[in-house]
Formats: sequence, structure tokens, C-alpha cells
Amino acid sequence: MVHLLELAVTFIERLENHLETIRNIPHLDENLKKMSKALAQMDILVTETEELAENILKWQEQQKEVSSCIPKILAEENYLHKHDAIMPSLPFTSKVHIQTVNAK
Repeated sequence: MVHLLELAVTFIERLENHLETIRNIPHLDENLKKMSKALAQMDILVTETEELAENILKWQEQQKEVSSCIPKILAEENYLHKHDAIMPSLPFTSKVHIQTVNAK
């Protein structure tokens, strides 16, 4: 009798586990849909992250180029300022002014 009672308890426990599994089957389709949506969103985020990383690397390269040009630009400005002080400024004449003078 004790042995039959143990078998009955084991059977009921297993039956409860199987019933729980069967109850979750309708939710399985819903859970798969949720997982599929989450996977699609993750794929979009990965793509956006990759694009962002590429843009950051491009920006870094541009900053390096700009930084390397600054000393050249400053040297050219200093050179021009030194020569502006030496060279006299020439009067500005436009083609229109010359044409009107020649027409007289």
C-alpha cells in the first residue's frame, strides 16, 4: 500500500509538470513572436551602432587632419603678416572704374 501511494504521488507530480507544460504551449507562439521582435530590434540597434562607430572613426580622422593643418595655417598667417608690414599696400581699382575713366 505504501509503495502504491508513493507511485501515486510521483504520478501526480509528473502529471502536474506535464499539465504545466501543456498550459504553456499557447504562450509559446506568443513568446516566439516577442523573441522575434526583440531579435529584429537588436539587429537594428547593431546596425545603428556600427554606423555610429564608422562615423566616429571618420570624425576622428577629420580631426587629425584639421589638427595637422593648424600649424601650417598659423605659419602662413605669420608669414603673410610679416610681409604685409614690408610691402606697401596698392590702391584698389576695379575694372568698372578703369572703363569709366577710359571712356572719358
